[in-house]
Parts: sequence; C-alpha cells; structure tokens
Amino acid sequence: MGLRLTDGRGLAAVALVALALAGCSGMPGADKSSSTNAAAQAMPAAEIRSTLAGRSWRFQGPNNTGTTLYAEDGSSLVEVDGKGRTKGKWMTKDGQLCESFDPSPPWLPGGVPMSCYPFSRGTAPNTYQAGKAVFSPAS
Repeated sequence: MGLRLTDGRGLAAVALVALALAGCSGMPGADKSSSTNAAAQAMPAAEIRSTLAGRSWRFQGPNNTGTTLYAEDGSSLVEVDGKGRTKGKWMTKDGQLCESFDPSPPWLPGGVPMSCYPFSRGTAPNTYQAGKAVFSPAS
C-alpha cells in the first residue's frame, strides 16, 4: 500500500487494523484473549507509541491481512487486503495497543469501538504482536 505521512491521502483521518483491522484489534474475528507470552514481554505505553507512531505496518491476523499507518496524532488509516480502507483512532496503555475503527460499508458497516489488546515484541526480528495479529514494517 505504501502509505507515507507525506502522501496527503486522508492522513487527517489515518489507525490492523493495527491490524490493524486484521487480528490486531477489534476487527471481526479478532481474538481478544491474552497470551502468557504477551504478558511476559509487555512493553511500556511510551515504547509502543514510539514504535508505531509515524510508520506504516503490515499486519497478518487469523482473518485479515493489510497495512496500517499509525499517525502521530492518534489517527490511523487501515487498508485491509481485498476489502478496502477505513479510518480509526489509536492509543497505547502499558502492555496494550488500543484501536477503534470507523464504519466502512459494506465490509465494516458498524465500525469497531475502542478495544485494547496485549502488545509485545514478536518472535521474529523486527516484528510485534497485538492479540493474534503479527506486525512487521511495511515496505
């Protein structure tokens, strides 16, 4: 998808899916359960924010894949492969990534309210995990 902070395509409204919508957070089919591994490697809120903010991330979840741009202002733009784009908001708490998503008919007609998911370093280098979604830098 190649989203950049300077591309001007709706960055004012830019947040799996963190996933971001895929499995990172409140997307349909996302798993909200905590894992022992995520709890053991919990990251401070400031570190999660500095990791994600101003960057685009590829996500792969159990039901979706795509790219999320996490803007510095707490907004996000998510493109779910084969479905389309939606806007959202994001924030961090110690050990958690919290996201909400705007309605995006027809694939997300009701949107998703703010939901938080365990966030930790992934098992592969330069990867992170939020819920069951794995994040890697978008190229």
